[in-house]
Amino acid sequence: MKEYLHTYLFKLSSSGVGLDFAKVTCRYGKFVIYCIIGPEDNIVHLSFASEKHERAQEQLKSLNFKVYIKKIPQKKFHFDSMFTDYFSGRLTTFPIVNESPLVPAGTDFQKRIWRHIGEIPYGSCITYQQLAHLVGSPKGQRAAAKACGDNPVALIIPCHRIVAANGLGGFAGGVAIKEALLAMEHTGARLQK
Repeated sequence: MKEYLHTYLFKLSSSGVGLDFAKVTCRYGKFVIYCIIGPEDNIVHLSFASEKHERAQEQLKSLNFKVYIKKIPQKKFHFDSMFTDYFSGRLTTFPIVNESPLVPAGTDFQKRIWRHIGEIPYGSCITYQQLAHLVGSPKGQRAAAKACGDNPVALIIPCHRIVAANGLGGFAGGVAIKEALLAMEHTGARLQK
């Protein structure tokens, strides 16, 4: 992962694009998201956990000393209306192509997991075991759960839709957030029918 990211960051700095990244903390009712936006105006990292957000910033900075991450206000966050629509139930799929360099920097297994998670419809859930089966690793439910926890772009890759066989399971942003997201989507899906 580090090698891919190092190459990506070096390519940006060599091309004169610059390495300014923006970070934003946005509040949507009870939900708070932490986001890093890259120099190509794409979402590089999205999390519900401030600790995970800080680790992503440090990782980027440690791989290239030219990385500069500045805070921007929510009103300058041009994805704000998209997330407002999602959290209010008006948006069920994100109309963006995720170009985070953190996604292709994942392991082959993680990339397969993340691709399958992206195919789970709004308002639906599958178990970690089912996800492991989908990627051809029937005994890999723990590895699937770890890949969910390592997801660099929460919501866009909706890992909250993966649950344990006997309950919610974990979530990097906290189980209360996962439960609230699933309840919100379930209500939204019911209203759309």
